[in-house]
Amino acid sequence: MRSSSIFLTTLGLALLSGCVASKIVTAPFKAAGTVVETAVDASTQTESEREEDLGRKVLAERKRERDACLKQAETKAERKECKRAYKDD
Repeated sequence: MRSSSIFLTTLGLALLSGCVASKIVTAPFKAAGTVVETAVDASTQTESEREEDLGRKVLAERKRERDACLKQAETKAERKECKRAYKDD
């Protein structure tokens, strides 16, 4: 009787440890999957984000062109023409 209860206890612990062990083993993979999904979301760019970036680049380039034009202008009329050409910026 005593040996059968020891056997059942040992068997029960072995079976339960498998459940616990499987949860412990799968937990890092589940966490890694979440990290990968988050990294992919952070590294991808939506269409509107691309358009915003392009718009910022275009505005920055136009500002550089205007500043170069103003720097090269020698007369008040030339500066006025630079400001008129780039007035939308």
